[in-house]
Amino acid sequence: MNYLFKSEVVDYDVFNNGKAQTILFLHGWGGNKFSFQQTINLLKNQFNILSITMPSIDPTVSIWDMFDYVTLVENILSLHSITSVITICHSFGFRVAMLLNKKIKIEKIVVTGGAGPKKYNIFKKISQNSNKIMLKSNKFKDFYKKIASPDYLKLSKTNKETFKNVVNLNLKFAIKFNCPMLLFWGKKDKETPLWIAKKLQDQNKARLITVFSNHFAYLHKNTNFTHEVINFLTN
Repeated sequence: MNYLFKSEVVDYDVFNNGKAQTILFLHGWGGNKFSFQQTINLLKNQFNILSITMPSIDPTVSIWDMFDYVTLVENILSLHSITSVITICHSFGFRVAMLLNKKIKIEKIVVTGGAGPKKYNIFKKISQNSNKIMLKSNKFKDFYKKIASPDYLKLSKTNKETFKNVVNLNLKFAIKFNCPMLLFWGKKDKETPLWIAKKLQDQNKARLITVFSNHFAYLHKNTNFTHEVINFLTN
């Protein structure tokens, strides 16, 4: 199905099987509505499913911020008269979930490689500000290309601004959820290090499962991931 928001046509799937609960899937940056497809296939007979492709790396007309993404999800939920959800999210999708948590009822949440909380390091901040000054000069453009994130470099000019809006918002104030939480994390995750999972575990009395994998543990260890998700949702 399609939904028009901020001049963008947003693609999403909704499967209403007449079940009592709906699972909302929120993918990571650069993902789409199919990112959790293996898990969706095993859950769609037990739950209603909503999976949205949130604009990120494909060129967009407008610049987005985190609150735009939350409003998009809210609008689609409202369109289908969904007032509460179970949420399964990866990375950037957890950023959306943290803000959405202030807006709707989340019954349970599964987080894998969740992004959002950041440590504040004054020395890193000084270094970042110095880099900004340096990068105003053409002399440092080649240097910039070497140190900038590959995800960032391949984006259009508009999407670069969206990317900065997303990653620069520190959501450590929103890590508390008033619902059961399951954490599934890769021990070798460099994008969202294990300290984030442990912080979430502490704040939410969550169950933390770690596996020998990277930022995409839910894909690399999908059989394990789906097994844990089903146990969490049905018990």
